[in-house]
Formats: sequence, structure tokens, C-alpha cells
Amino acid sequence: MLARTFLNAPLVQFFIAGAIIFGLYAISGKGSEDSAQAITITTAEQDNLAALFTKTWRRPPTQKELKGLIEARVREELFYREALALGLDSDDVIVRRRMAQKIRFITDDLATLREPTQQDLENFLEENKERYAVDPLVTFRQVYLSSDRRGPTLMQDAAAILAELNRGADPAALGDVIELPLQMDKATTRMIARTFGNDFATAVSQAEPGKWTGPIRSGYGAHLVEILSREDARVPALEEARAAVERDWREAQREKARAAYVDALKQKYDIRIEQPTGGRA
Repeated sequence: MLARTFLNAPLVQFFIAGAIIFGLYAISGKGSEDSAQAITITTAEQDNLAALFTKTWRRPPTQKELKGLIEARVREELFYREALALGLDSDDVIVRRRMAQKIRFITDDLATLREPTQQDLENFLEENKERYAVDPLVTFRQVYLSSDRRGPTLMQDAAAILAELNRGADPAALGDVIELPLQMDKATTRMIARTFGNDFATAVSQAEPGKWTGPIRSGYGAHLVEILSREDARVPALEEARAAVERDWREAQREKARAAYVDALKQKYDIRIEQPTGGRA
């Protein structure tokens, strides 16, 4: 447990990142005068060039084509090293961003070195439960009355049918035909609003379960509604939301590692922000 806590500390991850970056630097031979003059196109790199050619052209390259690919790779490396030697990368925004992005990728990978424990995920879910809350769900059925068909008697007809429904009449035998669901099961307010409109969804969310109510107006006409069941908003159990919680936990670890790395780097440099004379317009 102590070792896991130690490895999970952002500052420790920063030092690990620094060690890895230094190791990559040493392995690559950068800083060595001899290796700086050597350009080696490894067999693995040649295989990658051939594989990329095959993927593009759907056939392997000929020996002549492979030789051309290798020569192009050598030219690219030559130009790249000369550009570095001339300092052409120092003022190139794209190059600077790409190099910074590579460092970020290293810190991101380090942040996911360990797998989260059950307790890690449970704690994260508890700390961010609003993010994973399941919306209230409602199951209802409705009887539709067409405003076009009934015209000025719409509301009067609705009141009469409502009385019949509350006396136990069969809803399937009442109302008008509509190309919309007569019952929605475990629907969220958003789902209801998409089908019937916001005002209808709000009225349904406030309706009392167990009895017919209405009429509720929509863009289609009037509706008489019976709430069959309602489930309040709730925080799901971890097993219900594990995939999302684990994904977000990993991203949170990456953010912590980035922040710790940047904070540590700031201690290494003397950062000065020049202020324009006379102020900005």
C-alpha cells in the first residue's frame, strides 16, 4: 500500500519522467559527437517503410522502390539534422508544439503505469457523483386528442374523456390516432421533450402517479396522461458505471501528472514575463 501511494504521487511521477527522458536521450546518442555524424537506417525501419508502401499500394515494393524509400528517409534525416544545427526549429511554432506534445505523451503514459484499485474507483465515483447521476425515469401512457380534428371542442372533449378514464374506461378505445408512441417506458425528461416538446415533458415530470391527468398541450394537440411509474435520479453503483469512471479516473491521473511536471519544471527555470511599456491598447 505504501509503495503504491509512493508511485502514485505526482512529484514521484515527475522524477520518473525525467529519468526516462534522460535515458532516451542517452540511448539515442544525442550529445555524442560521433553518433551525431552517424545516420543508421535499421532493418526494422526498412521493414516499416516497406510495410507502409504495401499498405498504400497493396503490394510490396520492388528492390528499386525500397532503395528509393531508404534514400528518401536518409535525405529527410539529413535535412532534419541540418535544420537543427542551423537552429531552424527554435522559431517554428509547429515544431515547438510537436516537441512539447511528445513530452506530454511521456508524462501521460507514466500517469497510467498502475491500474486503479476498486477503492480508487469507488472514491472517484463518490467525489464526482454528480457527473454520473442517472436522470429520473418515468413510464407513462397517453390518450391523444387532435386539435385539427376536434377544433373548438378540443378542451371540452378532453375533460369528458378524462372523466371516463378515471372511471376505468379502456384508454385504447378513446382518443385519436397519432404516429407517436402511446406509451413510453423508463424515459428521461430529455427523451420526452424530444418527442412531445419541453412544456409537455415538464408537465409529465410534475404529474402525480397513479391517475389520469390533463389535458397537457403539445404541438400536436392535447394529451391525457397516466404516470405508471417514476424512478428518482440516483448515483449508479460502480459496476454500472465502471467503464466511464475508470476512463475519467485515468484522465484525472494524467492531469495531475501534467500539473506536477509543469510545477517542477517551473522551479528549474527563471521565468520572466516582459511587460510592454505604456501598456497594451
